[in-house]
Amino acid sequence: MRSTAIVLLAVVLCCCSCGNKESGFKQHPSGLSYRFYELNNEGQMPKTGDILVLSMKVKTLDDKVIDESNYYRMQLSNPMFKGDFFTGLALLQVGDSACFKLDAARFFEKNRKRDVPVEFKPGDPVFVYVRLKNILSAEDLDGEKETAYHTDRDQEMSLLRDYLSMANVTVSPTKSGLYYIEKKRGTGKKAEIGKTLVVHYTGTTIDGKVFDSSLQKGKPFSFILGKNQVIRGWDEAFLFMHEGGVARFIIPSDLAYGKDGFSNVILPYSTLVFEVELLEVN
Repeated sequence: MRSTAIVLLAVVLCCCSCGNKESGFKQHPSGLSYRFYELNNEGQMPKTGDILVLSMKVKTLDDKVIDESNYYRMQLSNPMFKGDFFTGLALLQVGDSACFKLDAARFFEKNRKRDVPVEFKPGDPVFVYVRLKNILSAEDLDGEKETAYHTDRDQEMSLLRDYLSMANVTVSPTKSGLYYIEKKRGTGKKAEIGKTLVVHYTGTTIDGKVFDSSLQKGKPFSFILGKNQVIRGWDEAFLFMHEGGVARFIIPSDLAYGKDGFSNVILPYSTLVFEVELLEVN
């Protein structure tokens, strides 16, 4: 339960460290371990769908910094599993700072949609320090993007470089600019031009906003590979896959919806990220 007073500690978020000091954590009913450093009971609380403006620092148990940003923006989603990062963010009010102790593998793979950094072994915790600086509505962010982002390909490439760094992407792009990241090698039939593929997918923009998902629809998607039934990035990327495989595609706009975007869903010059599973090749 939150204190009725504003709690100010002598340490600030950017200097605090709980990596080797695991005392002081409380247990949320969901199983989340958390520790507040500052409480602002007058601050606004976020709701699902809001865009959170955060300062964030991600550390190992021995206090090594893995990620750090003073102005990180992400959309608050419903928890993906009990006691996850989104559970912690929903506890915050604007002005609060806290540390969440999470399972590293689940945090990076589920919440951050990236490979687990080599600094973590199976079962290791990760310590995520956050300060909630502001809350934007989805409409506010869309308006900001339309005026400040996605104006040309140079802007897109700048955003893509930032994303690749934050997501610790180490693979090289193909000649077309596609990034193919294999998560699980398939052992079944190879995807080939003219074959009908049955897939599950979740598509996001590089700021993490989901724009389409077969999983949310509860039904796999089918298409014929190489027949211009899907974006060019898909026709290229699935050629790397076998039945049963799981992968991540990072697809620049010139292999997707280009300078025109798509309806009001995907803005011009939008790099797209897809988590895919190839279920069947027929």
